[in-house]
Amino acid sequence: MENKFERWYDKYPDLKLLLQMLENVDEYNMELIAQDFIQIIMEKYKYKFDNVIADLSHNAPPGYKRWYDKNYNLHTCVEFIKTIEDEDEKKELINNFIMALLSFVSSADNG
Repeated sequence: MENKFERWYDKYPDLKLLLQMLENVDEYNMELIAQDFIQIIMEKYKYKFDNVIADLSHNAPPGYKRWYDKNYNLHTCVEFIKTIEDEDEKKELINNFIMALLSFVSSADNG
């Protein structure tokens, strides 16, 4: 029997793990990580990203219920991943997000 409360990203174990890790990051650093990831998105998907931003601004969710919705940039990143239809591209983007987080953690540890 399928879980009725399953979220769209539950079928992507790497994204689910990434979100679990990010949930423990303080707001300031979460913002920095989200901004880094937005830069990654802009490098490859600028044309799509502009459309997603426009759509998000016109169709804001009725309530920011999830923890990551409270940070607009992180919310935008997650929603952008959701828009990628090609599964391989989506997985590559998730891996890029993970690498951005690991890079951030690594530079914080060495700084």
